[in-house]
Amino acid sequence: MSIFGEDDMQESVIYQDILQKGQQQRAFSFCMSLVNERFGEIDSSIVAQVKVLNKEQLEVLVERFLKCQQLLI
Repeated sequence: MSIFGEDDMQESVIYQDILQKGQQQRAFSFCMSLVNERFGEIDSSIVAQVKVLNKEQLEVLVERFLKCQQLLI
């Protein structure tokens, strides 16, 4: 038996935060996989900067990585 209904759970701030973090983590993992495949391993300080980007920013970054020929740091 559940105290909250499914609609209540989906509308909760905590539930939404968990979903957003999961989406951001998947976007980050995809972005880093792409970078490592195309350019090799990159400096951990850059990885740290990429890790704090939100999902939308990561999507833009992936688009840019797909267009560039080399990574200039």
